[in-house]
Amino acid sequence: MKYFLRLLKYSVHYKNRFVLGIAFALLTALLNGVSLTAMIPLFDSLGADKKERFQLDFSLTERVIIFKENTFGYESLDGLERLKRLIILAKNEINSKTKDMEPKEVVWAACLFVLPLYLLKSIFYLLSVFCLATAGYMAVRDIRQNLFDKVQRLPLTYFYKEKTGLIMSRVINEAEIVAAVISSNFRDATINFFYVVTHLMILVYLNTELLVTACLVVPIVIFPVTFFTKKISKSTEKSQERMADLNGHIQESISGIRVIRSFVTEKSEEKKFSDINQKVYRRIFKGQFYLQMAPSLVELTSSIVVLGFFALGAKLIYSGKFTQGEFMAFLITLLFLLRPLTQLSQMVGKVTQANTAGRRIFEIIDMKTGSEEKSGKQTMGEIQDSIRFENIHFTYPGTTLPVLKNVNLDFKIGETYAFVGTSGSGKSTLMDLLPRFFDPTQGKITFDGIDIRTLDLKNLRSKIGIVTQEIFLFSGTVEANIAYGNEKATLKDVIRAARLAHAHDFIKAMENGYQTNLGVRGQNLSGGQRQRLVIARALLRDPEILVLDEATSALDSESEKLVSDALERLLKNRTTFIIAHRLSTIRKVKNIIVVQDGEIKERGSHDELIAQSGIYKKLNDNQFVGTDIKI
Repeated sequence: MKYFLRLLKYSVHYKNRFVLGIAFALLTALLNGVSLTAMIPLFDSLGADKKERFQLDFSLTERVIIFKENTFGYESLDGLERLKRLIILAKNEINSKTKDMEPKEVVWAACLFVLPLYLLKSIFYLLSVFCLATAGYMAVRDIRQNLFDKVQRLPLTYFYKEKTGLIMSRVINEAEIVAAVISSNFRDATINFFYVVTHLMILVYLNTELLVTACLVVPIVIFPVTFFTKKISKSTEKSQERMADLNGHIQESISGIRVIRSFVTEKSEEKKFSDINQKVYRRIFKGQFYLQMAPSLVELTSSIVVLGFFALGAKLIYSGKFTQGEFMAFLITLLFLLRPLTQLSQMVGKVTQANTAGRRIFEIIDMKTGSEEKSGKQTMGEIQDSIRFENIHFTYPGTTLPVLKNVNLDFKIGETYAFVGTSGSGKSTLMDLLPRFFDPTQGKITFDGIDIRTLDLKNLRSKIGIVTQEIFLFSGTVEANIAYGNEKATLKDVIRAARLAHAHDFIKAMENGYQTNLGVRGQNLSGGQRQRLVIARALLRDPEILVLDEATSALDSESEKLVSDALERLLKNRTTFIIAHRLSTIRKVKNIIVVQDGEIKERGSHDELIAQSGIYKKLNDNQFVGTDIKI
C-alpha cells in the first residue's frame, strides 16, 4: 500500500479541492440517509387506517413526557447518544403530524419532503465528483510530468540498457492505471465509504440487534476480496511486464523496419509479435477475471445475507419490536449498501493494481541521475586559456571494466584536435565527459583551471556543440530543426547557418522551403541532407567548443568536400575535437591523439605519426590496404 499512499499525496497536493470533495461526499451520504429514514412514516401509514396509525404513535402528552425524559441530562451524553435522541424526537414529531392524514396525503407530504433532499444530494454529489476527479487528474498530470522530467535527467547508460518501449510503458500504461484509480475510482470509493459509514449508523438507530448480526457476517462478505487480492496483484504486475514487452517490440520493429525488410524477416517478426501478443492477452484476461470475480462473489454472499435479514426482520415485526416503516427503512438501507460494498470490494483490487503500477513508476522517479543532479552553481564567461583532462579514470556504472585509464591531456583554446583508435578504445567516452554526460570515476576536467563539476550544467553545455554519428532530426519544420535549442534564433540566422553547412540550396528546392515539415527523424531526406541539417544546427549555436563525431560520414564525396571546406573556415576561431574513423578526414589536423584500451598511446601530426611506425601507421595501413589512396 505504500506506493498507493505515495500516489495519493499527489492528489492531496491540491488540498482545497481534495478536502472540499471529501466534505461534499460526506454531505451526499448524509442527505441520502435522511431521505431513506424520511420514508418511515410513509410505510407506517400505508395499509393502516387512522385508528391503527394513532396506536402506532404517541399522544401529545406522551410526547411531552418523552421529550422531557430525553432532554434530561442531555449535556452529559456523548455525541452518538445525543444524535440518537434527536432522531427519536424528530421521528415522534413527524409521526404526530402525519397521524391524522390520509395515506394519499402522507405520500404527497413525503414526496414534497424527499424531493428537495434528492435535488440537494445530486448537487453535492456533482460537486464532490468535480473536486475529487479534477484533483485526481491533475495529480496524474503531475506524475506523468515528474516521470518525463526524470527520464530527461537519467544517466545515458540507462538508455543503453533499457528498450525505449519499456520506458514508454512506464510513462503511458502505468500512469493510465494510476489515473483511473486516483481519480474516478477514488472518487467513487470516497462517496461509497461515507455511504457505508452513515448508513450503518442509520441501521444502529433502527435495530442494534440486527446490526450486530450484520457485523458478524461481514467477514463472510469480504472474504472473496481478501482471497483474490494477492492474485490480482501478481496478475497486474505480470500483465504490465508483458505490455511493456509489447511496446518495446513494436518500437524496435518500427525503428528497424529497413533492416527487417532488407533481411526479409517479416514473417519471423510477425511470429515474435504474435507470441508476445498472446501472452499479453492471457495475462490481461486473467487479471480482469480475478478483478471481476471478487465483487461477483461479494454480491452473491451479500444477497444471501439480505435474504437472511429479511426473514429475521419479519420475525421482529410479528414480535412487535419493529414497525412496518422501520423494517422497510432497514431493508431498503441494507439493500442500498450492497452497491457501495460491492464497489468498495472492487476498489481493493484496483488499489492493488495501482500499487503495483506505482512501484514501477517510482522505480524511475527514485532513480539516481548522476551528474544531472550534481549541477554546480558557478558560471563562467568565454574560456581563455586551456581545457585539461587531469588523471582521468572512468568505468561505466554497473560495470567493472575500466574504459579510460590515467588520461592526461592539455588542449589550447582555438585549436583542432583529432582522436583516432579502434572501436571501443574510449574515444567517444572521452568526449562524453566534456559536457558531463558522465562524470569521471577519478580525476577532473578543468576550463581555465575551474573544475567543470562546479559549473552550472546549462552554462557548461551552452559552450559545447556536438554533431554525432547518429543523425537525429525531430518532427517539425526545417527551420525549427536547425534552430532547435536556440529560441532567439531568427530565420535570417537559420539561413546563414544553412549556407555555411551547404544546406541552403536543397532546402530552398523543397516544396515549402524552410517551412517544410520533415517526416519522422527526417527519413524523407537523404543521409547527406540530414547530416548537413545537423551540422547547421550546431553551427547556429556558435559554441566555443565543437565536437564532431565523424560529422561527414554520411556525405557523398561532393557534399563532403563542400562541408569540409565550410568546417575548415569555421574551425579557425573555436576549439574543435574530431572523433575520426576515416583517417582521410583528419590528414590536415596538426594534433592527432591515438587512443587504445582507454589510454593515450601516441600524439602528433599525420606525418609524424606515420614516421613513428606505431599504432597510427597500422590503422592507416589497414584502412587503405588494397587501394591506391595515399594520405
